Amino acid sequence: MNVLMQNISFKTDDKKLAEMFGEKAEKIAKKLESSKDITTTQFRKFYDKVLELNDKAQNLSDDEFAIKVLPFLKMLNSKVSYAKTRDVCGDNFAILMNKSIKKVNSVEELQNFKYFLESIIGFMPKK
Repeated sequence: MNVLMQNISFKTDDKKLAEMFGEKAEKIAKKLESSKDITTTQFRKFYDKVLELNDKAQNLSDDEFAIKVLPFLKMLNSKVSYAKTRDVCGDNFAILMNKSIKKVNSVEELQNFKYFLESIIGFMPKK
């Protein structure tokens, strides 16, 4: 998973967004599935939290975002850690979330992170 998470960026001007939302998201989905790291249902719960935070972030300045949303996004790492201790998710998902959350520092980056997770869900097998 570490190799898949290299060169990750959620900046809108990054030309790699198309690759991240396509090829990289598909590879990550396959890795999560093959390692039985997290169920689609559990993944969706974390995605829903990111979606909620993204909705709150819309129309905020970067300063407002840093105060009103970013702390709660960073807190997701503790929720992932807790889920890991309960064997609800594995190392690969924890790495994905931790490294991704570290890359989010603005409203636009949060929106692109949301799209990234949405892409991964789209590639996860439906059961």
